[in-house]
Amino acid sequence: MDKLKVINTYDVEGYSPPGAEGKYMSRLLIDGESVGSNNVVLNHFTLFPGESTYLGSHPAPYEEVYYILGGTGMLLLGGPDGERHDVSAHTVAFIPCGTLHQITNVGDKPLEMLTMMPFHPELGANSLYDERKREWGTSFRLNAEEGFEIPPQQEPVAARDDLDGKR
Repeated sequence: MDKLKVINTYDVEGYSPPGAEGKYMSRLLIDGESVGSNNVVLNHFTLFPGESTYLGSHPAPYEEVYYILGGTGMLLLGGPDGERHDVSAHTVAFIPCGTLHQITNVGDKPLEMLTMMPFHPELGANSLYDERKREWGTSFRLNAEEGFEIPPQQEPVAARDDLDGKR
């Protein structure tokens, strides 16, 4: 497959590791395998109501950025006794390498966010990335490649009308 340059998020197959189905779904959008990026990894992550990610961290040089698209959550930075931050649409969080972090969906709708990291993760830098590679043999799959019906165009979670002068 030629490397794509423009991707509709919903054309990308979502991944949930065994045991996490119904908890969260990850769609890897940009990395070396999808578009040929050497320096950026971008993931669309959906965390379902009442669910949490595991408490974890990434080694240097893997800093991470969360951009919340919609839903409400609580972001824990620094471990069980760390800082707690309420997050919702248009919240951005920077997570330095080595920082324990966990996000919980405290709302009644899916929490959707973009997660960004520098570089293509080496083995051990991101357990979700590692699990997807082990299970699929690749980090990226389009729905159409597996014979799935591509969903119709969907409205973005945080439509521009939702901003109501918050720009």
